[in-house]
Amino acid sequence: MAGIILITFPDLLTSELPNGGTSTLSGSYLSSGFEYIINLVFIIFLAKDFKKEKMNSPLILIMTFFSAFIGIILFLLSVASNKINQTKIELNE
Repeated sequence: MAGIILITFPDLLTSELPNGGTSTLSGSYLSSGFEYIINLVFIIFLAKDFKKEKMNSPLILIMTFFSAFIGIILFLLSVASNKINQTKIELNE
């Protein structure tokens, strides 16, 4: 995605300095920005699933912002743990 944008707008990450020179940022800035936007989308989906499962864990949502993979894995592990605990409680009753 970042490559397509840089091909379409090659001067997007280039700025002109006051002394006549130019400053260019690497494409990784654009890639990192897209990654964080995608992680925000995952946070929205996980927040909805937390409400559906009647759970609350802001730490998992914060971790999802930095790594969607880790956030989703921790969400799945916490849901599985809650399901196992509910099953144990129901069996003991």
